[in-house]
Amino acid sequence: MKKRLTLIVTMAAIISVWTMSIAMAEKMPKGIELGDTIVMTAKVVAIDKVDRILTLKDSEGNIVDLEVGKEARNFNQIKVGDKLKAEYYESVAIYIGKPGTQPDVATGLVAGRSAKGEKPGAVIVETVDVSATVKSINKSKRKIKLKMPGGKTVKTKVDPSIKEFDSLKKGDTIHIRLTEAMAISIEKP
Repeated sequence: MKKRLTLIVTMAAIISVWTMSIAMAEKMPKGIELGDTIVMTAKVVAIDKVDRILTLKDSEGNIVDLEVGKEARNFNQIKVGDKLKAEYYESVAIYIGKPGTQPDVATGLVAGRSAKGEKPGAVIVETVDVSATVKSINKSKRKIKLKMPGGKTVKTKVDPSIKEFDSLKKGDTIHIRLTEAMAISIEKP
């Protein structure tokens, strides 16, 4: 029952973030999104229960020590020979918004961890939205000057692969959404 409840709570947290992202994405004008997932697995080869350190060995034979904080539940459930699986996802979405929108920053975070008595596991998803106003554009050099939240200005060069640059105008708002998600679980071999 505990295992099922943990799974339901974790899935609800993930679904709520994804639902918010999908709902917000449907409102966004077309833009660019880049994302990638990395999966790493390692075998637990030693455990220091006093200092809460796992010694892990990956598939290439690399050995690393991982300190596990006290907030991680059920450390005592981990055994030598268990497998640690970590999945990391990161994406960046960039799109042009309506002119006149003020620069802004917004963040969201959802986290969940395994229930007491279960194998340790956790999921965390964080989204950061930043907007900036286009102050000036140099089309020939593909450079723009942006007003960031708080009033600071930055200059940046835009890669030729970004076709939307050609339609960019002074006063437009550029929105950037960075999403990072990580799930870590301990599994029996």
